[in-house]
Amino acid sequence: RHSYGRDATLGYLYANPLRLATLEEPWLADPDGPGGQRRDTGLHESCVPDGIYTLKPHSSERFPNVWALVNPALGVWYQPNEIPPGQPWGRSAILIHAGNTTLDILGCLLVGMRHGSLGGLPAVLDSRKALDQLREVLGRNTHTLTIRPTGGTQEIAA
Repeated sequence: RHSYGRDATLGYLYANPLRLATLEEPWLADPDGPGGQRRDTGLHESCVPDGIYTLKPHSSERFPNVWALVNPALGVWYQPNEIPPGQPWGRSAILIHAGNTTLDILGCLLVGMRHGSLGGLPAVLDSRKALDQLREVLGRNTHTLTIRPTGGTQEIAA
Protein backbone atom coordinates (compact mmCIF):
# COMPACT_ATOMS: atom_id res chain seq x y z
CA ARG A 1 0.00 0.00 0.00
CA HIS A 2 1.25 3.45 -0.79
CA SER A 3 -1.74 5.62 0.12
CA TYR A 4 -4.15 5.40 3.05
CA GLY A 5 -6.50 8.16 1.93
CA ARG A 6 -9.79 9.49 3.23
CA ASP A 7 -11.64 8.14 0.17
CA ALA A 8 -9.62 5.03 -0.73
CA THR A 9 -6.57 2.89 0.02
CA LEU A 10 -4.21 2.43 -2.94
CA GLY A 11 -1.40 -0.01 -3.47
CA TYR A 12 0.15 -2.65 -5.69
CA LEU A 13 -0.13 -6.40 -5.69
CA TYR A 14 3.04 -8.21 -6.76
CA ALA A 15 2.77 -11.76 -8.10
CA ASN A 16 5.80 -12.52 -10.27
CA PRO A 17 5.90 -11.30 -12.96
CA LEU A 18 2.84 -9.08 -12.34
CA ARG A 19 2.53 -5.71 -10.68
CA LEU A 20 -1.17 -4.87 -10.45
CA ALA A 21 -2.78 -1.73 -9.05
CA THR A 22 -5.06 -2.27 -6.03
CA LEU A 23 -7.96 -0.26 -4.67
CA GLU A 24 -9.68 -0.70 -1.32
CA GLU A 25 -11.97 1.33 0.85
CA PRO A 26 -10.30 3.62 3.41
CA TRP A 27 -9.16 2.27 6.79
CA LEU A 28 -11.91 2.53 9.41
CA ALA A 29 -11.11 1.02 12.79
CA ASP A 30 -13.67 -1.14 14.58
CA PRO A 31 -13.85 -0.12 18.27
CA ASP A 32 -14.97 -3.67 19.19
CA GLY A 33 -11.96 -5.56 17.84
CA PRO A 34 -9.58 -6.22 14.93
CA GLY A 35 -10.47 -6.49 11.25
CA GLY A 36 -11.62 -2.96 10.56
CA GLN A 37 -15.18 -1.71 10.49
CA ARG A 38 -17.63 -4.09 8.87
CA ARG A 39 -20.51 -2.96 6.70
CA ASP A 40 -23.59 -2.24 8.73
CA THR A 41 -26.61 -0.01 8.27
CA GLY A 42 -25.27 3.43 7.36
CA LEU A 43 -21.63 2.35 7.69
CA HIS A 44 -18.94 1.75 5.10
CA GLU A 45 -16.71 -1.29 5.33
CA SER A 46 -13.01 -0.74 5.92
CA CYS A 47 -10.04 -2.09 4.04
CA VAL A 48 -8.47 -5.04 5.86
CA PRO A 49 -5.68 -4.34 8.34
CA ASP A 50 -2.07 -4.66 7.27
CA GLY A 51 -0.74 -8.15 7.89
CA ILE A 52 -0.19 -11.62 6.48
CA TYR A 53 -3.16 -13.46 4.96
CA THR A 54 -3.82 -16.87 3.49
CA LEU A 55 -5.35 -16.50 0.02
CA LYS A 56 -7.86 -19.30 -0.51
CA PRO A 57 -9.46 -20.00 -3.88
CA HIS A 58 -13.10 -18.86 -3.85
CA SER A 59 -15.83 -19.21 -6.42
CA SER A 60 -19.45 -18.12 -6.31
CA GLU A 61 -22.01 -17.15 -8.91
CA ARG A 62 -21.28 -13.45 -8.37
CA PHE A 63 -17.48 -13.82 -7.99
CA PRO A 64 -16.22 -16.87 -9.91
CA ASN A 65 -12.59 -17.99 -9.70
CA VAL A 66 -11.23 -15.37 -7.25
CA TRP A 67 -9.51 -15.51 -3.83
CA ALA A 68 -10.61 -14.90 -0.26
CA LEU A 69 -8.31 -13.43 2.41
CA VAL A 70 -8.10 -15.30 5.72
CA ASN A 71 -6.40 -14.39 9.00
CA PRO A 72 -8.62 -14.90 12.08
CA ALA A 73 -6.02 -13.20 14.32
CA LEU A 74 -6.65 -10.02 12.30
CA GLY A 75 -10.43 -10.51 12.38
CA VAL A 76 -10.78 -11.85 8.84
CA TRP A 77 -12.50 -15.22 8.26
CA TYR A 78 -13.32 -17.13 5.09
CA GLN A 79 -17.04 -17.83 5.69
CA PRO A 80 -19.53 -15.82 7.80
CA ASN A 81 -20.32 -18.86 9.98
CA GLU A 82 -16.66 -19.04 11.05
CA ILE A 83 -16.98 -15.82 13.11
CA PRO A 84 -17.74 -16.93 16.68
CA PRO A 85 -21.46 -16.45 17.52
CA GLY A 86 -22.15 -13.23 19.39
CA GLN A 87 -18.73 -11.75 18.60
CA PRO A 88 -19.31 -8.08 17.70
CA TRP A 89 -16.19 -7.78 15.50
CA GLY A 90 -14.65 -9.56 12.55
CA ARG A 91 -15.33 -9.82 8.85
CA SER A 92 -15.67 -12.55 6.26
CA ALA A 93 -15.71 -13.15 2.52
CA ILE A 94 -13.07 -10.50 1.83
CA LEU A 95 -12.23 -11.18 -1.81
CA ILE A 96 -9.82 -10.09 -4.52
CA HIS A 97 -12.02 -9.41 -7.55
CA ALA A 98 -12.65 -7.12 -10.53
CA GLY A 99 -14.18 -3.66 -10.23
CA ASN A 100 -13.23 -0.06 -10.84
CA THR A 101 -14.08 2.25 -7.92
CA THR A 102 -14.98 2.02 -4.25
CA LEU A 103 -18.62 1.85 -5.40
CA ASP A 104 -17.77 -1.69 -6.60
CA ILE A 105 -16.31 -2.74 -3.24
CA LEU A 106 -17.98 -4.43 -0.29
CA GLY A 107 -14.85 -4.55 1.88
CA CYS A 108 -12.83 -6.38 -0.77
CA LEU A 109 -9.71 -5.61 -2.83
CA LEU A 110 -9.97 -4.64 -6.49
CA VAL A 111 -7.12 -5.18 -8.94
CA GLY A 112 -6.42 -3.27 -12.14
CA MET A 113 -3.64 -2.67 -14.61
CA ARG A 114 -3.11 0.88 -13.31
CA HIS A 115 -4.59 3.52 -11.00
CA GLY A 116 -6.76 6.27 -12.39
CA SER A 117 -9.98 8.16 -11.83
CA LEU A 118 -13.54 7.47 -12.97
CA GLY A 119 -16.35 9.93 -12.35
CA GLY A 120 -14.12 11.86 -9.95
CA LEU A 121 -13.46 8.75 -7.83
CA PRO A 122 -10.15 6.94 -7.31
CA ALA A 123 -10.13 3.87 -9.56
CA VAL A 124 -8.24 0.91 -10.94
CA LEU A 125 -8.45 0.57 -14.71
CA ASP A 126 -8.62 -2.54 -16.93
CA SER A 127 -9.68 -4.58 -13.92
CA ARG A 128 -10.95 -7.66 -15.76
CA LYS A 129 -7.69 -7.89 -17.71
CA ALA A 130 -5.73 -7.63 -14.44
CA LEU A 131 -7.84 -10.32 -12.77
CA ASP A 132 -7.40 -12.64 -15.76
CA GLN A 133 -3.62 -12.18 -15.57
CA LEU A 134 -3.68 -12.86 -11.83
CA ARG A 135 -5.67 -16.04 -12.44
CA GLU A 136 -2.98 -17.20 -14.90
CA VAL A 137 -0.20 -16.62 -12.37
CA LEU A 138 -1.89 -17.90 -9.19
CA GLY A 139 -3.99 -20.69 -10.61
CA ARG A 140 -6.42 -22.28 -8.14
CA ASN A 141 -3.86 -22.76 -5.40
CA THR A 142 -3.65 -21.38 -1.87
CA HIS A 143 -1.10 -18.56 -1.47
CA THR A 144 0.19 -16.11 1.13
CA LEU A 145 -0.43 -12.36 0.77
CA THR A 146 1.45 -9.80 2.84
CA ILE A 147 -0.22 -6.38 3.03
CA ARG A 148 2.07 -3.63 4.26
CA PRO A 149 2.82 0.01 3.64
CA THR A 150 5.63 0.82 1.24
CA GLY A 151 8.63 2.77 2.51
CA GLY A 152 7.73 6.33 3.41
CA THR A 153 4.02 5.57 3.79
CA GLN A 154 2.58 6.23 7.20
CA GLU A 155 0.86 3.05 8.36
CA ILE A 156 -2.57 3.75 9.80
CA ALA A 157 -4.28 0.42 9.19
CA ALA A 158 -3.05 -1.40 12.29
